[in-house]
Amino acid sequence: MPRDLTIDQQWLDKGPAFSEPWQAEAFALTMQLSRAGHFTWTEWTTAFSSEIETAPQRGDEDVNTAYYRQWMQALEKIVAARGLISGGEVEEYEEHWRRSYFHTEHGKPIEFSKGLAPIPLGALQEFEHAHEHAHHGHEHHHCHAGHHDADVGPITVSPASRRATA
Repeated sequence: MPRDLTIDQQWLDKGPAFSEPWQAEAFALTMQLSRAGHFTWTEWTTAFSSEIETAPQRGDEDVNTAYYRQWMQALEKIVAARGLISGGEVEEYEEHWRRSYFHTEHGKPIEFSKGLAPIPLGALQEFEHAHEHAHHGHEHHHCHAGHHDADVGPITVSPASRRATA
């Protein structure tokens, strides 16, 4: 583990800090990219802290949803800045994930695939509208209250947040 990574013991004591499997994968990917020398952990925490500051938690997000949205946005930016992936490639993969999501039966795990048919124009709006009614206005992606331990939070703490609470 990078020497300058700080893990707040209170999060370790409360169990897993990931609401969804992809959050653990995003965390592991970031760790591996840092270990491989693509960026230092200090560069990562600076980029992540900047993202937290510029894109704060929205009123409709729980803490993990906001945290990992910010995490992924920071990761996309640092990876693109290092030339590891282009903005176009990020957009292409986002579209493949959207198609994978659309073509997955409700309640089943989403399996990523590049070979799926395009989403018919307007189909997602209708799908999201119907889904919204079924879940009382909640977005599909966030952690519903009662399904996850509300006391579990982010696994890392940025230097900016430690300074703010000190």
